[in-house]
Amino acid sequence: MAVSPLPPPATDPGLYYDDIFALEQSYWERFEKRTHRVAKGDSLYKILQESGLPTGCVVEWQKTCPQFCRPDRIRPGDRFDIYIDKRSGTPMRVVHTGKDGGKALLVRTGETWTCRDGGAGSFVLQEWASGTITDTLYESCLRAGLPSSLIMELADLFAFDIDFTSDLRVGDTFSVYFEQTVSDGRLVKAGPILAAVMQVSGRTYQAYYYELPDGYRDYFDEKGQSLRKMFLKAPLSYRRISSTFTYRRFHPVLKIYRPHLGIDYAAPTGTPVSALGDGKVVFKGWKGGFGRYVEIKHNATYKTTYGHLSRFAKGLKVGDRVRQGDVIGYVGSSGLATGPHLDFRFYKNGKPVNFLKTTFPHARSVPKKLMPTSRPPASDIGPSCKGPPSPVWTSPPPPAHEAG
Repeated sequence: MAVSPLPPPATDPGLYYDDIFALEQSYWERFEKRTHRVAKGDSLYKILQESGLPTGCVVEWQKTCPQFCRPDRIRPGDRFDIYIDKRSGTPMRVVHTGKDGGKALLVRTGETWTCRDGGAGSFVLQEWASGTITDTLYESCLRAGLPSSLIMELADLFAFDIDFTSDLRVGDTFSVYFEQTVSDGRLVKAGPILAAVMQVSGRTYQAYYYELPDGYRDYFDEKGQSLRKMFLKAPLSYRRISSTFTYRRFHPVLKIYRPHLGIDYAAPTGTPVSALGDGKVVFKGWKGGFGRYVEIKHNATYKTTYGHLSRFAKGLKVGDRVRQGDVIGYVGSSGLATGPHLDFRFYKNGKPVNFLKTTFPHARSVPKKLMPTSRPPASDIGPSCKGPPSPVWTSPPPPAHEAG
Protein backbone atom coordinates (compact mmCIF):
# COMPACT_ATOMS: atom_id res chain seq x y z
CA MET A 1 0.00 0.00 0.00
CA ALA A 2 1.48 3.32 -1.09
CA VAL A 3 1.85 6.04 1.45
CA SER A 4 1.03 9.55 0.31
CA PRO A 5 3.89 11.96 0.87
CA LEU A 6 3.41 14.78 3.35
CA PRO A 7 2.39 18.08 1.77
CA PRO A 8 5.20 20.60 1.39
CA PRO A 9 5.39 23.33 4.03
CA ALA A 10 3.55 26.54 3.29
CA THR A 11 5.69 29.19 1.66
CA ASP A 12 3.59 32.11 2.84
CA PRO A 13 5.37 33.35 5.98
CA GLY A 14 2.03 34.55 7.26
CA LEU A 15 0.79 30.95 7.39
CA TYR A 16 3.91 29.13 8.53
CA TYR A 17 4.85 28.86 12.18
CA ASP A 18 7.88 27.37 13.85
CA ASP A 19 5.78 25.70 16.55
CA ILE A 20 2.28 25.32 17.90
CA PHE A 21 2.86 27.97 20.57
CA ALA A 22 3.45 30.65 17.95
CA LEU A 23 0.32 29.52 16.14
CA GLU A 24 -1.73 29.79 19.32
CA GLN A 25 -0.28 33.21 20.12
CA SER A 26 -1.12 34.48 16.66
CA TYR A 27 -4.68 33.21 16.99
CA TRP A 28 -5.35 34.94 20.32
CA GLU A 29 -3.78 38.21 19.14
CA ARG A 30 -6.76 38.55 16.81
CA PHE A 31 -9.06 39.07 19.79
CA GLU A 32 -9.71 41.65 22.45
CA LYS A 33 -10.64 40.09 25.77
CA ARG A 34 -13.21 41.79 28.00
CA THR A 35 -13.91 40.39 31.45
CA HIS A 36 -17.00 40.97 33.57
CA ARG A 37 -17.37 39.81 37.18
CA VAL A 38 -21.03 39.13 37.97
CA ALA A 39 -22.54 41.23 40.75
CA LYS A 40 -25.90 40.86 42.47
CA GLY A 41 -28.72 41.84 40.11
CA ASP A 42 -26.71 41.35 36.90
CA SER A 43 -28.38 39.85 33.81
CA LEU A 44 -27.01 38.84 30.43
CA TYR A 45 -28.35 42.08 28.96
CA LYS A 46 -26.57 44.16 31.61
CA ILE A 47 -23.33 42.18 31.19
CA LEU A 48 -23.36 42.78 27.44
CA GLN A 49 -24.13 46.48 27.86
CA GLU A 50 -21.29 47.00 30.32
CA SER A 51 -18.97 45.08 27.98
CA GLY A 52 -19.91 47.38 25.07
CA LEU A 53 -21.67 44.67 23.04
CA PRO A 54 -25.05 44.65 21.30
CA THR A 55 -27.81 43.16 23.45
CA GLY A 56 -29.10 41.46 20.31
CA CYS A 57 -26.59 38.70 21.04
CA VAL A 58 -28.92 37.42 23.74
CA VAL A 59 -31.66 36.89 21.15
CA GLU A 60 -29.24 34.88 19.01
CA TRP A 61 -28.12 32.80 22.00
CA GLN A 62 -31.71 32.06 23.05
CA LYS A 63 -32.30 30.45 19.64
CA THR A 64 -29.28 28.17 19.57
CA CYS A 65 -28.19 27.86 23.22
CA PRO A 66 -31.26 28.45 25.42
CA GLN A 67 -29.73 26.63 28.40
CA PHE A 68 -26.92 29.19 28.46
CA CYS A 69 -29.40 32.06 28.89
CA ARG A 70 -31.23 30.69 31.92
CA PRO A 71 -31.16 33.32 34.71
CA ASP A 72 -30.39 30.68 37.35
CA ARG A 73 -27.06 29.92 35.64
CA ILE A 74 -25.69 33.37 36.47
CA ARG A 75 -24.69 33.97 40.07
CA PRO A 76 -22.72 36.69 41.87
CA GLY A 77 -19.01 35.94 41.74
CA ASP A 78 -19.17 34.24 38.32
CA ARG A 79 -16.93 35.54 35.54
CA PHE A 80 -17.63 36.21 31.86
CA ASP A 81 -14.70 36.39 29.43
CA ILE A 82 -15.80 37.79 26.07
CA TYR A 83 -13.46 37.58 23.07
CA ILE A 84 -14.09 40.14 20.32
CA ASP A 85 -12.57 40.11 16.84
CA LYS A 86 -10.41 43.25 16.68
CA ARG A 87 -11.02 43.74 12.94
CA SER A 88 -14.78 43.39 12.81
CA GLY A 89 -15.75 44.15 16.42
CA THR A 90 -17.83 40.97 16.45
CA PRO A 91 -18.01 38.84 19.60
CA MET A 92 -16.67 35.38 18.70
CA ARG A 93 -16.35 33.51 21.95
CA VAL A 94 -17.90 33.78 25.44
CA VAL A 95 -16.65 31.79 28.43
CA HIS A 96 -18.81 31.69 31.55
CA THR A 97 -16.84 30.48 34.60
CA GLY A 98 -18.78 29.73 37.78
CA LYS A 99 -17.43 30.31 41.28
CA ASP A 100 -16.95 26.54 41.60
CA GLY A 101 -14.76 26.44 38.47
CA GLY A 102 -17.35 24.96 36.11
CA LYS A 103 -17.36 26.43 32.60
CA ALA A 104 -19.80 26.94 29.74
CA LEU A 105 -18.65 28.11 26.28
CA LEU A 106 -20.36 29.92 23.45
CA VAL A 107 -18.48 29.87 20.14
CA ARG A 108 -19.47 31.71 16.95
CA THR A 109 -18.95 30.01 13.61
CA GLY A 110 -20.12 32.21 10.77
CA GLU A 111 -23.58 33.41 11.80
CA THR A 112 -24.29 30.50 14.13
CA TRP A 113 -23.56 30.11 17.83
CA THR A 114 -22.81 26.73 19.36
CA CYS A 115 -22.50 26.00 23.06
CA ARG A 116 -20.91 23.29 25.10
CA ASP A 117 -19.94 22.42 28.62
CA GLY A 118 -16.39 23.58 29.18
CA GLY A 119 -15.55 21.15 31.94
CA ALA A 120 -16.83 19.07 34.80
CA GLY A 121 -16.37 21.95 37.21
CA SER A 122 -15.26 21.19 40.72
CA PHE A 123 -15.23 18.03 42.81
CA VAL A 124 -15.10 17.45 46.53
CA LEU A 125 -12.40 15.52 48.36
CA GLN A 126 -12.64 14.31 51.93
CA GLU A 127 -9.43 14.75 53.89
CA TRP A 128 -8.29 14.47 57.47
CA ALA A 129 -5.49 16.00 59.51
CA SER A 130 -4.31 15.16 63.00
CA GLY A 131 -1.47 16.17 65.25
CA THR A 132 -0.19 17.21 68.65
CA ILE A 133 -0.03 20.70 70.13
CA THR A 134 3.63 21.77 70.31
CA ASP A 135 3.15 25.55 70.47
CA THR A 136 0.00 27.40 69.36
CA LEU A 137 -3.12 25.77 68.00
CA TYR A 138 -2.70 27.68 64.74
CA GLU A 139 0.90 26.64 64.07
CA SER A 140 0.30 23.04 65.16
CA CYS A 141 -2.72 22.68 62.85
CA LEU A 142 -0.86 24.23 59.92
CA ARG A 143 1.95 21.69 60.29
CA ALA A 144 -0.63 18.88 60.32
CA GLY A 145 -2.02 20.05 56.98
CA LEU A 146 -5.26 21.70 58.11
CA PRO A 147 -6.11 24.70 55.87
CA SER A 148 -5.72 28.00 57.72
CA SER A 149 -9.38 28.96 57.21
CA LEU A 150 -10.48 25.79 59.01
CA ILE A 151 -8.25 26.38 62.03
CA MET A 152 -10.44 29.26 63.16
CA GLU A 153 -13.52 27.17 62.37
CA LEU A 154 -12.12 24.38 64.60
CA ALA A 155 -11.55 26.86 67.43
CA ASP A 156 -15.08 28.22 66.98
CA LEU A 157 -16.54 24.71 67.15
CA PHE A 158 -15.23 24.15 70.66
CA ALA A 159 -15.31 27.77 71.86
CA PHE A 160 -18.19 26.98 74.21
CA ASP A 161 -16.29 24.18 75.98
CA ILE A 162 -12.59 24.95 75.55
CA ASP A 163 -10.92 28.18 76.59
CA PHE A 164 -8.02 28.09 74.13
CA THR A 165 -6.17 30.77 76.09
CA SER A 166 -5.96 28.86 79.37
CA ASP A 167 -7.00 25.23 78.74
CA LEU A 168 -4.70 24.25 75.86
CA ARG A 169 -1.46 22.48 76.79
CA VAL A 170 1.58 21.16 74.92
CA GLY A 171 0.86 17.49 74.24
CA ASP A 172 -2.89 17.93 73.67
CA THR A 173 -4.10 16.35 70.43
CA PHE A 174 -6.53 17.10 67.62
CA SER A 175 -7.93 15.27 64.62
CA VAL A 176 -10.12 16.84 61.95
CA TYR A 177 -12.09 15.24 59.09
CA PHE A 178 -13.04 17.81 56.45
CA GLU A 179 -13.91 18.52 52.83
CA GLN A 180 -11.94 20.37 50.18
CA THR A 181 -13.35 21.55 46.83
CA VAL A 182 -10.92 21.32 43.91
CA SER A 183 -11.25 22.77 40.41
CA ASP A 184 -8.70 22.57 37.59
CA GLY A 185 -6.17 21.17 40.03
CA ARG A 186 -6.57 24.13 42.39
CA LEU A 187 -8.12 24.29 45.85
CA VAL A 188 -11.09 26.65 45.56
CA LYS A 189 -12.70 26.03 48.94
CA ALA A 190 -11.76 24.43 52.25
CA GLY A 191 -14.51 23.05 54.43
CA PRO A 192 -16.77 22.36 55.98
CA ILE A 193 -15.41 20.34 58.88
CA LEU A 194 -17.37 17.07 59.02
CA ALA A 195 -16.00 15.72 62.31
CA ALA A 196 -13.37 16.70 64.86
CA VAL A 197 -11.96 15.40 68.12
CA MET A 198 -9.73 17.27 70.55
CA GLN A 199 -8.11 15.95 73.70
CA VAL A 200 -7.41 18.96 75.90
CA SER A 201 -6.18 18.92 79.50
CA GLY A 202 -7.12 15.25 79.84
CA ARG A 203 -10.67 15.65 78.48
CA THR A 204 -12.02 14.53 75.11
CA TYR A 205 -14.25 16.81 73.04
CA GLN A 206 -16.05 15.62 69.92
CA ALA A 207 -17.93 17.43 67.14
CA TYR A 208 -19.99 16.01 64.26
CA TYR A 209 -21.70 17.91 61.46
CA TYR A 210 -25.32 16.86 61.04
CA GLU A 211 -28.53 17.95 59.35
CA LEU A 212 -31.87 17.36 61.08
CA PRO A 213 -34.94 16.36 59.04
CA ASP A 214 -36.27 19.94 59.13
CA GLY A 215 -33.09 21.23 57.43
CA TYR A 216 -31.42 22.58 60.59
CA ARG A 217 -27.65 22.08 60.37
CA ASP A 218 -25.24 22.28 63.26
CA TYR A 219 -22.40 20.56 65.08
CA PHE A 220 -23.28 18.06 67.80
CA ASP A 221 -21.31 16.08 70.35
CA GLU A 222 -21.32 12.28 70.70
CA LYS A 223 -24.49 12.49 72.80
CA GLY A 224 -26.38 14.42 70.15
CA GLN A 225 -26.24 17.77 71.97
CA SER A 226 -25.46 20.93 70.02
CA LEU A 227 -21.99 22.34 70.63
CA ARG A 228 -23.48 25.82 70.61
CA LYS A 229 -24.51 27.14 73.98
CA MET A 230 -26.23 30.32 75.00
CA PHE A 231 -22.92 31.96 75.91
CA LEU A 232 -19.25 31.78 74.93
CA LYS A 233 -16.78 30.55 77.51
CA ALA A 234 -14.94 33.89 77.48
CA PRO A 235 -15.58 37.26 75.83
CA LEU A 236 -12.01 37.70 74.57
CA SER A 237 -8.60 36.11 74.08
CA TYR A 238 -6.77 36.95 77.30
CA ARG A 239 -3.40 36.34 78.94
CA ARG A 240 -4.63 35.57 82.43
CA ILE A 241 -7.45 36.19 84.91
CA SER A 242 -6.12 38.88 87.21
CA SER A 243 -9.14 38.97 89.55
CA THR A 244 -11.96 36.50 90.09
CA PHE A 245 -15.48 36.79 91.50
CA THR A 246 -15.24 37.54 95.23
CA TYR A 247 -17.03 39.45 97.97
CA ARG A 248 -13.73 40.70 99.49
CA ARG A 249 -10.97 41.97 97.25
CA PHE A 250 -8.29 44.63 97.87
CA HIS A 251 -8.80 47.35 95.28
CA PRO A 252 -5.41 48.30 93.74
CA VAL A 253 -6.44 51.94 93.17
CA LEU A 254 -8.70 52.73 96.15
CA LYS A 255 -6.53 50.68 98.55
CA ILE A 256 -9.56 49.26 100.36
CA TYR A 257 -11.31 45.92 100.56
CA ARG A 258 -14.57 45.76 98.63
CA PRO A 259 -16.59 43.15 96.68
CA HIS A 260 -15.48 42.37 93.14
CA LEU A 261 -18.54 40.75 91.58
CA GLY A 262 -17.00 40.04 88.21
CA ILE A 263 -13.92 38.72 86.43
CA ASP A 264 -10.89 40.74 85.33
CA TYR A 265 -9.33 39.42 82.13
CA ALA A 266 -5.81 40.82 81.64
CA ALA A 267 -5.03 41.42 77.96
CA PRO A 268 -3.09 43.94 75.83
CA THR A 269 -4.73 47.26 75.03
CA GLY A 270 -6.72 46.95 71.82
CA THR A 271 -7.62 43.26 72.22
CA PRO A 272 -11.12 42.78 70.69
CA VAL A 273 -13.95 42.16 73.17
CA SER A 274 -16.93 40.11 71.93
CA ALA A 275 -20.54 39.88 73.00
CA LEU A 276 -20.90 36.75 75.11
CA GLY A 277 -24.23 35.94 73.50
CA ASP A 278 -27.03 37.34 71.35
CA GLY A 279 -28.67 40.41 72.85
CA LYS A 280 -29.44 44.12 72.78
CA VAL A 281 -27.11 46.95 73.74
CA VAL A 282 -28.84 48.84 76.57
CA PHE A 283 -25.92 51.04 77.69
CA LYS A 284 -22.84 52.40 75.95
CA GLY A 285 -20.77 55.20 77.41
CA TRP A 286 -18.75 56.29 80.42
CA LYS A 287 -19.80 54.79 83.75
CA GLY A 288 -17.77 56.04 86.71
CA GLY A 289 -14.95 53.76 87.78
CA PHE A 290 -15.79 51.33 84.95
CA GLY A 291 -14.70 53.91 82.37
CA ARG A 292 -15.92 53.11 78.87
CA TYR A 293 -18.62 50.56 79.47
CA VAL A 294 -21.10 48.42 77.50
CA GLU A 295 -24.12 46.61 78.90
CA ILE A 296 -25.97 43.92 76.93
CA LYS A 297 -29.36 42.46 77.82
CA HIS A 298 -29.59 38.92 76.46
CA ASN A 299 -33.13 38.06 77.53
CA ALA A 300 -35.41 38.49 80.54
CA THR A 301 -32.96 36.53 82.70
CA TYR A 302 -29.38 37.37 81.70
CA LYS A 303 -27.29 40.47 81.07
CA THR A 304 -23.54 41.07 80.77
CA THR A 305 -21.33 44.14 81.21
CA TYR A 306 -17.92 45.06 79.82
CA GLY A 307 -15.81 47.75 81.50
CA HIS A 308 -12.47 49.65 81.21
CA LEU A 309 -12.65 49.59 77.40
CA SER A 310 -10.17 51.70 75.42
CA ARG A 311 -12.77 52.34 72.72
CA PHE A 312 -16.06 51.03 71.42
CA ALA A 313 -16.66 49.09 68.22
CA LYS A 314 -17.24 51.43 65.28
CA GLY A 315 -20.91 52.24 64.82
CA LEU A 316 -22.07 50.54 68.02
CA LYS A 317 -25.00 52.33 69.65
CA VAL A 318 -27.67 51.78 72.27
CA GLY A 319 -30.53 49.73 70.86
CA ASP A 320 -28.34 47.69 68.49
CA ARG A 321 -28.93 43.96 68.27
CA VAL A 322 -25.66 42.04 68.53
CA ARG A 323 -24.90 38.43 67.77
CA GLN A 324 -22.80 36.11 69.84
CA GLY A 325 -19.14 36.80 69.02
CA ASP A 326 -19.69 40.29 67.56
CA VAL A 327 -16.94 42.72 68.56
CA ILE A 328 -18.37 45.43 70.82
CA GLY A 329 -15.19 47.14 72.00
CA TYR A 330 -11.50 46.84 72.80
CA VAL A 331 -9.52 46.22 75.99
CA GLY A 332 -8.19 49.29 77.76
CA SER A 333 -7.65 50.86 81.18
CA SER A 334 -10.26 53.61 81.26
CA GLY A 335 -11.81 54.48 84.63
CA LEU A 336 -10.27 53.16 87.86
CA ALA A 337 -7.74 50.68 86.44
CA THR A 338 -4.02 50.19 86.98
CA GLY A 339 -3.44 48.40 83.68
CA PRO A 340 -5.22 47.12 80.56
CA HIS A 341 -7.87 44.52 81.31
CA LEU A 342 -11.57 43.79 80.82
CA ASP A 343 -13.90 44.01 83.80
CA PHE A 344 -16.57 41.48 82.85
CA ARG A 345 -19.72 40.93 84.88
CA PHE A 346 -22.55 38.47 84.49
CA TYR A 347 -26.05 38.94 85.92
CA LYS A 348 -28.90 36.50 86.38
CA ASN A 349 -32.29 37.91 87.33
CA GLY A 350 -30.60 41.19 88.17
CA LYS A 351 -28.04 39.67 90.56
CA PRO A 352 -24.32 39.22 89.84
CA VAL A 353 -23.22 35.57 89.66
CA ASN A 354 -19.87 33.85 89.17
CA PHE A 355 -19.77 33.23 85.44
CA LEU A 356 -16.88 30.75 85.72
CA LYS A 357 -19.04 28.43 87.83
CA THR A 358 -22.26 28.70 85.81
CA THR A 359 -23.50 26.14 83.27
CA PHE A 360 -25.86 26.89 80.40
CA PRO A 361 -28.20 24.86 78.18
CA HIS A 362 -27.28 23.69 74.67
CA ALA A 363 -28.91 25.37 71.68
CA ARG A 364 -30.56 22.19 70.35
CA SER A 365 -30.19 18.41 70.48
CA VAL A 366 -30.63 15.50 68.10
CA PRO A 367 -33.90 13.67 68.93
CA LYS A 368 -33.32 10.31 70.59
CA LYS A 369 -35.15 8.47 67.79
CA LEU A 370 -32.48 9.69 65.33
CA MET A 371 -29.56 8.64 67.50
CA PRO A 372 -27.68 5.51 66.37
CA THR A 373 -27.77 2.45 68.63
CA SER A 374 -23.96 2.43 68.82
CA ARG A 375 -21.22 4.96 68.23
CA PRO A 376 -17.56 4.53 67.36
CA PRO A 377 -15.10 5.49 70.08
CA ALA A 378 -13.35 8.82 69.84
CA SER A 379 -10.14 7.00 68.97
CA ASP A 380 -11.64 6.24 65.56
CA ILE A 381 -10.78 9.83 64.67
CA GLY A 382 -7.29 10.08 66.05
CA PRO A 383 -3.62 10.20 65.13
CA SER A 384 -3.47 6.41 64.89
CA CYS A 385 -6.39 6.29 62.45
CA LYS A 386 -5.47 4.84 59.04
CA GLY A 387 -8.43 6.37 57.26
CA PRO A 388 -11.51 8.52 57.69
CA PRO A 389 -13.65 8.09 60.80
CA SER A 390 -16.64 5.83 60.96
CA PRO A 391 -19.90 7.74 60.54
CA VAL A 392 -21.41 8.69 63.87
CA TRP A 393 -24.92 9.49 62.68
CA THR A 394 -26.72 6.79 60.78
CA SER A 395 -30.21 8.14 60.11
CA PRO A 396 -30.36 10.28 58.09
CA PRO A 397 -26.80 10.51 56.72
CA PRO A 398 -24.77 13.70 56.97
CA PRO A 399 -25.56 16.19 54.20
CA ALA A 400 -23.73 15.84 50.90
CA HIS A 401 -21.94 18.91 49.61
CA GLU A 402 -21.88 19.11 45.85
CA ALA A 403 -20.61 21.91 43.71
CA GLY A 404 -21.25 22.68 40.13
